[in-house]
Amino acid sequence: MRHILPVAVSLFMSLTAGSAQALETPKTTTQPDQAHAQDHVELTKLREVTEKAINTRDFDTLKPFLSQNNLTVITVDGQKFASLDAFRDYWTKLFENKTFGIDKIEVKPVADGPTEFLSDTVGICHGTSNDSYYFKSGEVKVMPERWSAVVIKDDGKWKVSRIIFSANILDNPVVTTIKDDIQKFVILAVLAGAVVGIAIGALGMSMMRKKA
Repeated sequence: MRHILPVAVSLFMSLTAGSAQALETPKTTTQPDQAHAQDHVELTKLREVTEKAINTRDFDTLKPFLSQNNLTVITVDGQKFASLDAFRDYWTKLFENKTFGIDKIEVKPVADGPTEFLSDTVGICHGTSNDSYYFKSGEVKVMPERWSAVVIKDDGKWKVSRIIFSANILDNPVVTTIKDDIQKFVILAVLAGAVVGIAIGALGMSMMRKKA
């Protein structure tokens, strides 16, 4: 039986993949304005670094891109983390726990559109991520997620300050897999118990006959 806390997992996996856009820009415009051209370049790098760090589990490379004093991560299962180390422990346990049966998680964040700047130092972005869960059994399940993030400019560099994940619990392939595994486990447990019971009963009968 596998039990998994689908995350986040990703964190940090779903940052802006689009171009930066100022608030005064018309909503029908999809191109970033020139005032935020450099911001777009930096946010693109931020997205690339975080995606690679999650997929390779190299969280140390994320430190320069995360707010050190104002970080909050809300995972898809409702847990809250306020530091990289706390999230790292959460993510690592998904792979270390043999019951979960997870071999690899691959995230693919895509932004709905350009980052919306609330000021020169604060931006918000949101999008989707079709994350692939590779199980040790050989199965691969894709879990669609939605995410939203707040980025801040700290010491002249864009960093992640807030990120929240959500998923459809009513139509979720990972949850379906878990339910199927639970049913299989229960059936196997019942069969194993029956076999053990029969074996013990047969052994007891044999000992009684010998005594007789």
